[in-house]
Amino acid sequence: MVAACPACGQANPEIARYCLACGVPIEEEAGRPAEERKTVTVLFCDLVGFTAASDGADPEDVRARIRPYHARLRREVQRFGGTVEKFIGDAVMAVFGAPVAHEDDPERAVRAGLRILEAIADLNRQEAELSLAVRVGVESGEAVVALGARPEQGEGLVAGDVVNTASRLQGAAPVGGALVGPGTYSATRQVFDYQALAPVVLKGKAEPVAVFRALAPRARFGTELTRSLTTPMVGRPDRPGHRHRRISKGGAGDDLAAGGGGRGAGCGQVTAGCRAAFVC
Repeated sequence: MVAACPACGQANPEIARYCLACGVPIEEEAGRPAEERKTVTVLFCDLVGFTAASDGADPEDVRARIRPYHARLRREVQRFGGTVEKFIGDAVMAVFGAPVAHEDDPERAVRAGLRILEAIADLNRQEAELSLAVRVGVESGEAVVALGARPEQGEGLVAGDVVNTASRLQGAAPVGGALVGPGTYSATRQVFDYQALAPVVLKGKAEPVAVFRALAPRARFGTELTRSLTTPMVGRPDRPGHRHRRISKGGAGDDLAAGGGGRGAGCGQVTAGCRAAFVC
């Protein structure tokens, strides 16, 4: 029996547990998709009071009211590189870090959450009869990711405690606010201004969970440096000096310094170091 890799299509022998071409785990049994553990950030957004307001309403009126909300949320999530996994009535679940991962997925998720709050305010100004209000919850952590899942067709993308926690955080968030858990806060505390709130008791958690309300970003996305360079360069002690000399030599533009590498090669660290050295 030959197993086809769900990621690249490579034919692999039955004994293979990982694709011989790309290394992706091979499904272990027929009909079961290949999975892997990844760190992701999950965002939940829910309309406040929508269920009560829809009680007894005409289904077409309910759909007309919720359609612009769904469209706007999808736009804002995708704008920051996230994936809408599902719409559950008036609730939305989005994932950052799967199927496409970025080094700053927690930041992207929080920015999306804050932008959603602004977008809802915009919708209400444009169509006063909507009167929408939302709560947002965001958390980062490990999850099991279904490789090759098609969220647009209703297939689940991620599963794990981080999903449940993000959902509970959304329920505990203030109306018109975005609440993040300790995982997201730890990854983004240098990027956003936060208000620490009293720990909350979440269903399924043995201890109260520390929560933080996201207030505003400290810099524009992708244009201003907000992270400190705490990761040391290992095995490349002369790189900072080399890049400094190289760029200084360019002066008026008669030379060019360029570099590249795969994910995890340290390109972002090198770039940030250059900016810190030359941008006053």
